[in-house]
Amino acid sequence: MADIFEFFKKNEEKLHEKPPEQVWHKLEQKLDRIPRPKRRGGIRFLQLWVLVLILLILILASVLVWHYSHSPHSPH
Repeated sequence: MADIFEFFKKNEEKLHEKPPEQVWHKLEQKLDRIPRPKRRGGIRFLQLWVLVLILLILILASVLVWHYSHSPHSPH
């Protein structure tokens, strides 16, 4: 374990090195050429379906409660 710590202590100055400006320029050019993927509204779409599902469950539960409370077999 001490070997790893010594390695990082000896090479600490390399952690602060900055690449040449040409490297940054080439990287920016490559990133500009790569088309960005279009974001799909997957999470919003999923949230909508969850909301619809919850509403359907609530409607079904309320219909079942109404039906059984008004059925001829109820103790009223």
